[in-house]
Amino acid sequence: MALLLPLALACAPQIVATEAPDWDAVFDRTSGWTGADGIYSIPLNGSERPGGSRSGAHLFVFSDTFIGDVNAQGQRQAGTTLVNNTLGYLPAGAGPDPLAIQFWWSQSAGNPAAAFRPSTPSTQPDEFYWMKDGIAIGDTVHLLAARFSFDPPPFSRKGVALISIQQPSLPPFQNQVQVEAPLYLPESATRAEITFGGAILDNSTAAEAPFPDEYVYVYGVEETPLNKKALVARVPRVDFTNFAAWTYWDGATWNADIATSQSIAGRVSTEMSVTPLPDGRFLMVFMLDTIGGKIAVRVGDRPEGPWGPYQEIYTCPIPNQPPGIFTYHAKAHPSLSDPGTLLVSYNVNTTGPFQDHFRFADIYRPRLIRLSLP
Repeated sequence: MALLLPLALACAPQIVATEAPDWDAVFDRTSGWTGADGIYSIPLNGSERPGGSRSGAHLFVFSDTFIGDVNAQGQRQAGTTLVNNTLGYLPAGAGPDPLAIQFWWSQSAGNPAAAFRPSTPSTQPDEFYWMKDGIAIGDTVHLLAARFSFDPPPFSRKGVALISIQQPSLPPFQNQVQVEAPLYLPESATRAEITFGGAILDNSTAAEAPFPDEYVYVYGVEETPLNKKALVARVPRVDFTNFAAWTYWDGATWNADIATSQSIAGRVSTEMSVTPLPDGRFLMVFMLDTIGGKIAVRVGDRPEGPWGPYQEIYTCPIPNQPPGIFTYHAKAHPSLSDPGTLLVSYNVNTTGPFQDHFRFADIYRPRLIRLSLP
C-alpha cells in the first residue's frame, strides 16, 4: 500500500532565492534613519495580496534604530544615537523608492526618542518596547509590542502590549491606545518563556487571502534553549481586540488557555512569517536556528500545520570584517512582493564591540531577497 502523505509533505514547492538590490537601497541610508532591525511592513488598506505596494500605502515598524549621519567612509558620526523603535511610511504606488519612504521617531528634550514608549498600568520606569507584527483593520492599525526591561541584565521580557492607532492620524499618534495583552507567559518549572506576536497571518477576505476563513492567526515562540518552537493562536478578524475570543492550538484543537499551546514547528526564530500560497497551502519563512545564517521555509496544509520538513533556500553572505557578524529574523512581506514572488527581509548584527556599529555603519540594516515561487 502506498504511503499517503499530507500535501505539504508530498510536494513542497521548488523555490529560488535571489538578492533584491532595489529594496536594499531603500534602507541603505546616510542621514537621519541609518539602520535598524525588526522590520515589519503593514499594508494600510489591509490587503496582503502580492502587488499591493503598487496600490496601497505601507507602514514599516522597526525596533532598535540608529539616528544620525554616516560619512563617505561608512562611519557613523558624533551625535548618532540609538532609539528603541521607529516607523517608516511608504506612499501608495511608490514601490522600492528610497526617495519616497519617510521615517519617523519621537523627540525628548530635543533628542531623538522611541516612537512608542510603554504606558500601560504595569509599566515600570526603565521599560521599553521592541516592536512585533501588526495589522490594519478598517480605520485602525494594531501593533503588538514586547515590553522589555534591563533588569535582569542584559534585558528581559516583561509582557506584551497592543497599541492601536486611528487612521489617517500621523505621528506623534497622540490618540494611540495601549492595552496589556495576555500574550506572554514567563518561564516556569515546566515551560520556557512564551511570547506571541512575532508573525501575523490575516487569512480574511479583506486581506484578499486566496482561501479566506476570516481568522487572524498570530504566531509566537516558546524560547526553548537552542531550539525555538513556533506556536499559533487565532481570533476572528472582527474580534481581534477582544482577547477573550482568542484561542491557541494545543496540538489537537483550539483552546482558550494560552498555557495549553503546543509547538507546531521547531528550529524557528522569534520573528518570522506565514504567507498563504495560491494553491491553498501556507509558507513559513524563518532564520533556521535563529542566527544560523540560513533562511529556511516550511510548507503547511493549514495555518496550524501539519508543517513539512524545513528547506534551506538562502545562505546569508557574511563579510570577513569585522568579525562576529550574524543574521537573524527572516520574514516575508507579501504585499510588497510582485506576483509570483515573495520579498523576504533579514537582519544583520554583530557580537563584536558596540563601537563596531560606528566604524562599520553598513552592518545594521535590513537586507532583502526575492523568492521565486512556482
